[in-house]
Parts: sequence; C-alpha cells; structure tokens
Amino acid sequence: MRLLVIDTQYLVALEAEHVLGEAFSCPVEIGMPRDVEGFLEAGEFSVAVVDAALITAALGGRIQRLLDAGAGFVFSSVDSQHHDGVTGFPEVPVVLKPFNDEKLVEAVGFVLAQGPRN
Repeated sequence: MRLLVIDTQYLVALEAEHVLGEAFSCPVEIGMPRDVEGFLEAGEFSVAVVDAALITAALGGRIQRLLDAGAGFVFSSVDSQHHDGVTGFPEVPVVLKPFNDEKLVEAVGFVLAQGPRN
C-alpha cells in the first residue's frame, strides 16, 4: 500500500503525510502541484489525496480515467461548497481543510476498504 498527497500548501501536505503514515503504517509520498500529472500518470498509489483546487478539465479527465480503472481518490478543499462533493466526482469523498485528522483517516480508510473498483 502506498499513499500520495498533493496539496497546494506544502505544510498541509506534510501534516497529511504524518497523519496518514502513522494511521496506516505505510509509505506516504508528497507530490508537488506542478508534478500532479506525472504522479497520476505513473499511478503508483493506492489512494491519492488531491487538493480540489488543482482539478482542471484536463486533470479531471485523467482522474476519471483512473477512477474507472479502480484507483482510489480523496479530495481536500478549503471551499465549503465542496462539503457535499466535487462536481463531476460524486463517488470521491472530500475532506475539508484545515484537516480533522480523524476525518482524513476515515476518508482514506473508506476508499481503501472499497478496494479497486475494476
């Protein structure tokens, strides 16, 4: 199992890395926003926690293809309008920032429990 965290704020990603690594006892990699497409293309993760602010039309298409292939995602957001989900991705849980550690772990655990969807 390997987790990936990509956030617009490095300190937020660092906190998520610590919380998730401790909770799941697995490697957690921090990806820089400028490299998000490369990380997703490589697809070497069990669950990716991605800042919803990074989702463009092109990136949304790649995420959807990965979801269709069984990849796991959790979105993070500072925008309360994402409380009920990110448009176009109703199946992806959203954790609002600043993170409640328990909710972050719960969301990632939920996605892991679903297993690959393919």
